[in-house]
Amino acid sequence: MGSCWKNNSLLLSPLCVSIYLTLMSSCLEAQALPLMPPKSKNTNPLLQAGQLPETRGRDTVDTSKNAAMLSLEVATNQLPLDSKAAPSAENSDLIVTAERRSENVQNIGSSISVLSGDTLTTRNVNNVFDLQYQTPSLQVTPQFGSGQPAFAIRGVGFNDYSSNNAPTVGIYIDEVANPVPFATNGMMFDIQRVEVLRGPQGTLYGRNTTGGAINYILNKPTDTYKGGLSVQYGRFNATKIDGYVSGPINDRLRFRLSGQTEQGGAWQHNEQGASLGRTNRSAARFLLDYDANDTLKLELNIHGSHDRSDANGLHLYAPMTALPGQTYPADQSRYMTHWGTSSAFAREVGIHPNTKPFSHIDTGGVSLRSEQEFSFATLTDIFSYDRMHRWEYDNFDAFNQGLADVAFKTNAQVFANEIRLTSNDTSRLTWVGGIYYAHQSLSDQYQSGFTDSPIYGTDGDVNYDQRVNTISGFGQATYHITPQLRVTGGVRIEHESRDLLNLTSHYITNGVITNPENGVAHRNTSFTKPTGKFEIQYNPVSNDMIYVSFTRGVKSGGFTTYNSQNDALSAEPFKPESLLAYEIGNKLSLPEAHLKLNISGFYYDYRNQQIQSATFNTMNGGMIGQIVNAPRSHLYGGEVEATWTPIPNFTLSQSAGWAVGAFDRFSSLGGVQKLADNAYAGIYVNRKGDTLPFPKFTLNGSASYRWTIGDFYLTTGMNYSRRSPYHSLFGSFYNVPAYTLWGADITLTPKDARWTVAVFGKNIFNKRYDVTRNFFISGDHVALAGMPATWGVRVSGSF
Repeated sequence: MGSCWKNNSLLLSPLCVSIYLTLMSSCLEAQALPLMPPKSKNTNPLLQAGQLPETRGRDTVDTSKNAAMLSLEVATNQLPLDSKAAPSAENSDLIVTAERRSENVQNIGSSISVLSGDTLTTRNVNNVFDLQYQTPSLQVTPQFGSGQPAFAIRGVGFNDYSSNNAPTVGIYIDEVANPVPFATNGMMFDIQRVEVLRGPQGTLYGRNTTGGAINYILNKPTDTYKGGLSVQYGRFNATKIDGYVSGPINDRLRFRLSGQTEQGGAWQHNEQGASLGRTNRSAARFLLDYDANDTLKLELNIHGSHDRSDANGLHLYAPMTALPGQTYPADQSRYMTHWGTSSAFAREVGIHPNTKPFSHIDTGGVSLRSEQEFSFATLTDIFSYDRMHRWEYDNFDAFNQGLADVAFKTNAQVFANEIRLTSNDTSRLTWVGGIYYAHQSLSDQYQSGFTDSPIYGTDGDVNYDQRVNTISGFGQATYHITPQLRVTGGVRIEHESRDLLNLTSHYITNGVITNPENGVAHRNTSFTKPTGKFEIQYNPVSNDMIYVSFTRGVKSGGFTTYNSQNDALSAEPFKPESLLAYEIGNKLSLPEAHLKLNISGFYYDYRNQQIQSATFNTMNGGMIGQIVNAPRSHLYGGEVEATWTPIPNFTLSQSAGWAVGAFDRFSSLGGVQKLADNAYAGIYVNRKGDTLPFPKFTLNGSASYRWTIGDFYLTTGMNYSRRSPYHSLFGSFYNVPAYTLWGADITLTPKDARWTVAVFGKNIFNKRYDVTRNFFISGDHVALAGMPATWGVRVSGSF
């Protein structure tokens, strides 16, 4: 504890008290508080086998078990703003909709982690980058520190800083897919829970993915008038305000209006002391639920966000040697960064040469969900339309000259419609089947500032349009052979057509395009592929489920849209990737011991994995960046998740993820040689056995204790997350060292939950670490640092 008081004592001393109270609470209370009596056993044989009774609606919660109060992985220790009762500290079940029907997560035969909205608030989880520290086997990396995240689950990911390609992990908000990566890092507010599904998805979801899915489930309009407001202030003058109001308009119509704004928080600086990292973004959402009659329900969602924040700054983690005859030392502080560009590139982008890096993203959209209940099934239609706009300027060189600066101007639109029919849960056979269609259009300008680089000495300007049409049919059915034994089968057939239009990659010197002929009018790539799932679930005893599954997933192919000397060559499409997943797991609940223990293991057979690599121009030998397919690779590993309440009000959670992967057959371009006849030939490196790029181990844990003090509850908690080293494909020099982050929180609330006062800290021991390391030009070794120790105070009230 001494180091906690020694470093940032004024900022973190309340959090040190939180750690102390949490660790000591078990010793102080173990003798005074007996264990809770065991729950009575249900006599229904299906329930004894771990089955659920019939449920209606998307987010039905078993309130008799405080189902929404605890996640499998992280203990909830703050009341929601509209809660009227204190949360039970007892280990409880959780109802999710990961398989398109309300279901106990312990009865789903796949590896799933669930985070409640209260946990996200308590831990100050603001975006998808923060989400990775709350769940195992999830990695979210900002590409070169930009605002575009790259997702990976169990090592299945796709590193690409361009705007046009699909991710390996599907992002869904109330079942509406967002296939545009730069628009997935939105604000997280008024959320009921987040579900993280590991492994290929497709037989139940609108889009096909190889890595998994992240589902955001929103809070819904309420039958009574409720509202809440939360105000937060933290280190670096970071402020956050969010609130909602909800209730009935009449006996059939309900609404919910919510919003959030974030300001401040600049934590980086340059050599002159100017700050970088200021947040300036706001978002709002309006929900309207209408019961047209007893069997027809309509749900409208109108949403938008406005972001004018600074971008992240990179630092030099090794001496910079990109300029001939000059060596610039590595930055002495990870929180030091540099920005600035050439006058020529500034004119091309429309900024000043000393403009700070920025990430300006606007989004807006609408979705309409309709549900018609029949005697045998429910027909659901989900229509959605979203627009996204990005203007982003980044210094990928971490330097104050125009060596490697970039800008993105992107507009995207996504229209989607899904129709599905879901059976009722009244027979041995349950099923769901549907059709999904989506149209995506994107226009992008990607600019690169290399004027001051001795290697290039010019600027790049890439322009293109892209159109994507996807249609698929999917279905899945589960048959209950006995109350203890179930089999599940699913299939999906998907057709996608992806068109690249009017691609130009120009080089600009002194305002003049030097290669006006370099361009491609049209490229197309399409596929029609089946995917499927087969699963067996068995309950040997009550509250224990064993499952075995086989799943095949597919991720779309696409196009490389980087700077290129030869668009005709670089624009050749890369193939779709596919993954065969074999998984076995066990989900155990011991109500008498207040313990849940879930274990899963997997083996992945990876085909045509999409990798950032290069090709070369046979005319002049120039290397050209390109996304290519690795023909064969594999991964294997597993997860362990446990939640235990050894005494009342004291909850421990621990999760671990382990994954190992390597190429089985892949050769990448390592260089180009000129032959005697003046032709050029590639020098290829056999990468068989090379480790795939992701951390092998992820660990997450938490402890929380709720004290009763008169008419108040005082909750103290702490949590941690550890990442093992990240192994880069570019060599060990770019590996990211392992790091561990610790957090803590204290929450005080009256028993009627009308208000809450909370103190929280993140990275409370001020660990200095990097989240990514890379290079954009040779000799320029850059990294994005993780945030230093931060703290905050939050005051919330509700009615």
